[in-house]
Amino acid sequence: MLKFIIPLSILFMLQTWLPFLIMSISILSLLIILMNFNSAITIFNKMMFQDKSSYILIMLSLMSVMLIILSSLNLKDIFTTIFPILLILILTFSTSNLISFYILFELVLIPTMMLILKMSKQQERLQASIYLMMYTITASLPLLINMILLKNNYSFNIMNIFLFKLNMIIMFMMAFLVKTPMFFTHLWLPKAHVEAPLEGSMILAAMLLKLGGYGLIRFIPLCIKKMNSINNWIISISLIGASLTSLNCIRQKDLKSLIAYSSVAHMGFVLLGLFSMTKLGMFGAILMMIAHGLSSSALFLLTNDLYLKYHSRSIILFKSMITITPNITFWWFMFTMVNISAPPTINTISEIFIMMSTLMWNKMTMIMIFISSIAVTAFSMMMFLNISHNKMHSLPLIHTPYKIYLSLFIHLIPLIMLLTKMEILI
Repeated sequence: MLKFIIPLSILFMLQTWLPFLIMSISILSLLIILMNFNSAITIFNKMMFQDKSSYILIMLSLMSVMLIILSSLNLKDIFTTIFPILLILILTFSTSNLISFYILFELVLIPTMMLILKMSKQQERLQASIYLMMYTITASLPLLINMILLKNNYSFNIMNIFLFKLNMIIMFMMAFLVKTPMFFTHLWLPKAHVEAPLEGSMILAAMLLKLGGYGLIRFIPLCIKKMNSINNWIISISLIGASLTSLNCIRQKDLKSLIAYSSVAHMGFVLLGLFSMTKLGMFGAILMMIAHGLSSSALFLLTNDLYLKYHSRSIILFKSMITITPNITFWWFMFTMVNISAPPTINTISEIFIMMSTLMWNKMTMIMIFISSIAVTAFSMMMFLNISHNKMHSLPLIHTPYKIYLSLFIHLIPLIMLLTKMEILI
């Protein structure tokens, strides 16, 4: 074991080699996935299993952590915060035991709070941590109670969820809806994003929001007949929430807050796909989770780059960046286009699939989908145009570290390359 740990430790100390190491591993991992993925991969034992959705999210977790290491300026604290989160996520995506899933689902809260409290320099980081803790723990208590009731009659195997009654299903589902988050339960997310450091924002956007989606992916197919009576409510709330949060993004002045609210809108679309109760919607939701994880992570990285240079995240301050830093403005343009689901990225395919599945449920949803799509396009273009154009301010020219460009490039590769290998996700 030491023959692997010691060389890796030396490489981490030699920061000159680190960007090349991470870039090589990331690209190699992606190519291995694209070329050697076995669509029938399923590993079962008494406590652990892997199927396609868990495999995809595990690989997304690994890639996200590599990108965080590449982008971070504080490598010392990563070993005590990010790596424990990665380990917990991999175990969560692989367990088939309900009590193990609950423990891991809640355990990820501890290193996340440590990440916000230890690495953040914002004044309200304690309040953000309390918001995060209170929302997630309060919503997860019904999940624990239902599992105890289930154990009294059956066992902790995840397949026994289909034995739940409707009221137990609603209580069971609340933990996942808060973690996703669904509109009305989303207030912890903008606060956590704004107060978290770069590493916290990237891991929140890329992976922690996907825990709720993963729980619903596991949970909904087992209770699909009983879910028909409540999916109308969830779809309606998600449609309204996606529209309102997209409109709310237009009035945001803080870049981090804007991206956080856009995450709520995108995860609302994920809920639309999941609760449409169709295979097409489920596939679109998984695609949306991958696309959102990479695009939002890149936008938080770009925002942090501006903050480190000019010590502000205000959209009003940044004007005519295209004349000051044209290279970084190019990446702002690319990920703005990704955020509005412009082709050729998997965001486009995911939104088309989710819209198709939602329209099959009810054609009247087209009105709210149209409002949400227009609002997303409006605030994304407003963000980019405010940053890159308008009257020039007297901002100094500060060069961006080359490892940021590498990280942004690696963020963009899967968003485009996965279009060439869609069968690995079907």
